Amino acid sequence: MKKLITALSALVVSLSVASSAIAEDKLKIGFSNRTLNGAFFNGLTEYIKIHGKEAGYEVITTDARADLNKQLADVEDMLSQGIDYLVFNPQDPVAGVKIAQMAERAKVPSIALDSDIDTSAPVITRIQANNAKNNRMIGEFAVEQFGNEPINLLVISGSQGNLVGEMRSDNFMLGVIGTQIRKYNHSNLNVLSQVWGNWDQQGGLKAMEDALVAHGDKINAVYSEMDDMALGAIRALKAAGKLDKIKVYAHDGYKFGLDAIKKGELQASASNNPNSLTKLTIETIKQHKAGKRDFPNYLYIEPLMINKANVDKVYDPESLY
Repeated sequence: MKKLITALSALVVSLSVASSAIAEDKLKIGFSNRTLNGAFFNGLTEYIKIHGKEAGYEVITTDARADLNKQLADVEDMLSQGIDYLVFNPQDPVAGVKIAQMAERAKVPSIALDSDIDTSAPVITRIQANNAKNNRMIGEFAVEQFGNEPINLLVISGSQGNLVGEMRSDNFMLGVIGTQIRKYNHSNLNVLSQVWGNWDQQGGLKAMEDALVAHGDKINAVYSEMDDMALGAIRALKAAGKLDKIKVYAHDGYKFGLDAIKKGELQASASNNPNSLTKLTIETIKQHKAGKRDFPNYLYIEPLMINKANVDKVYDPESLY
């Protein structure tokens, strides 16, 4: 009996040590999101929790509410909680560099997700949609629709200084100009104005309404740096009775944006799926934990332009985004 009790005691101690080791080995990931104001940002937060849980990681998340100082405070708090990895979607490029430097000082590896930061920032990598390739494809598609007719463009941007937004609109215009020159030996793109939609539907609505007052009879195309702003612009165009005369293009592959493509209200978008972005983020953390260090400055999800020809294949009614 004494031997049995001793053996059972040893087993309990062994299981306790094993359990403790498993608990200690469980990675803790902090995700600092710039905002939850919008389906895309909500999708990032929810999907990183889902994929983190699938990998057996603990994920804590914060919402900076579009406030730079709050985001810096959020990150400082997460670092003090002893996170093993930091993932962050920075409010702006300057904040992104500061956040990466804070993590480096705390000896916590970090990944910039979705929003871009300077390549000098000490991060494992930056995980994004391939904004350059996606938007050049959308620009090429716009020329297919317009042919040799002039494109009188309104650009709806998210916020000033946002590197991802600039990459999207710049490459849409490069796609248009390059295709026009190849096909017709001249460019016929006229940018009438750039307006600011603050990355949400209400902002896109207001920006479109203002642009219609200033340029209503001239605009025949709208490019929006995000589907949600494009949906706001479409609402304004419907109210003004001009949607049948103005073609709208955007980026992100938002579920309701895809609905608008099916209806012919949005001409094209491209995939910036939070599910794919966060899955790649968790996979990158796994690889880094396993010892991989030779990551490129950027990791991209698969480029994909979406229009009426392929929208039914892409659309997922169960998607969170």
